[in-house]
Amino acid sequence: MKKTLKLATTLAAASMLFGLAGCGEAAQQQGAAATPAATAAATQAAEQSTPAAEALKPTEIYAKIKSAYTLPEMYEADADWLMNYYGIDAAMLSDYVFAEADEVHADRVIILKVADEANIPVVEEKLNAVLAQLSSPEMLSYLPEQADIIKAAAVKKQGDTLYLVISADAAGIEGVITDGLAGK
Repeated sequence: MKKTLKLATTLAAASMLFGLAGCGEAAQQQGAAATPAATAAATQAAEQSTPAAEALKPTEIYAKIKSAYTLPEMYEADADWLMNYYGIDAAMLSDYVFAEADEVHADRVIILKVADEANIPVVEEKLNAVLAQLSSPEMLSYLPEQADIIKAAAVKKQGDTLYLVISADAAGIEGVITDGLAGK
């Protein structure tokens, strides 16, 4: 009973304070809700009730990339292609996009969501081998006009997802990937 009376008194005093201080009609209507303790409690409740954004799948992220950027014609590798040409076992991935351009473009958009975190180092090694192959002197001399975008590329990791973007628009495409992985 004493707590209820004390709370009511505190709320009445806060309400009067807002009214006397001339904080405007909005503050008067909020009354006690504008007190620091009430504001903190409301913020905490809102944070707890807001679900964390769920990361988009690599295929969903790639769809966003294709709608935002003009890429050269890209071949999307299947599980056999991944294993035969790059030694990446698709069974270690829960979802992936491995899109690469034709022979006259170095462009790649590779997003690999690793199913078991224990396999991340293995998949990362294989993805670094892809980049090393493209960065070899033979490839750089074969595609000299593409050399700068190849040299600027790096394998990146966010959570359980590895990605590699080789493109003149790499910074923007990587932004789409990081946003997608953050659920945006």
